[in-house]
Amino acid sequence: MKKITYEEKLKIVKENQEGYGQIYLSKKYGISKDTIRNWIQSYGMFGEEGLKKSIKNSSYSGEFKLSVIEYRKINGLSYKETAEHFKIKQPSTIAVWQRKYKEKGFEGLCGKRGRPKKLGDSNMSKDKINEFTPSEKEELIKLRQENLYLKARLEYEKKLEALVQKRLQKTKKRPK
Repeated sequence: MKKITYEEKLKIVKENQEGYGQIYLSKKYGISKDTIRNWIQSYGMFGEEGLKKSIKNSSYSGEFKLSVIEYRKINGLSYKETAEHFKIKQPSTIAVWQRKYKEKGFEGLCGKRGRPKKLGDSNMSKDKINEFTPSEKEELIKLRQENLYLKARLEYEKKLEALVQKRLQKTKKRPK
């Protein structure tokens, strides 16, 4: 498969904006329509920068990953919507974090990328992961979840109060 340059990607995205469909462009250039769709989404989220190949892979902390997962859960958003909110290039990244969190808990979010270490390798003591005991980590996770819940509840109550005030003002203005 031939490498597609940044200029070619930009040309294809611009053609899509001019009204050419993804299927037409897929056939014209011999590129998967899913790939073209991803370019269009990246362009929509990040502009021309979204079409450039990332030289540096982004690295996120376990706390950030957990906050992204919790934000998605609280707000009932799709992976795509959450990725757009947090400026994460691939929505599937969040799906992977979600799966790891379900399987291994917070520990699954904190591990290094790549091949897992063998049992004999113990460089983990140098990592910040082991600053807390497992019970402290669980308590931290629960507190963060509770904090997010309380923030959402507070926002809900503020909006409800505003609606009640608005309704009261409307009823006061009506002539008798």
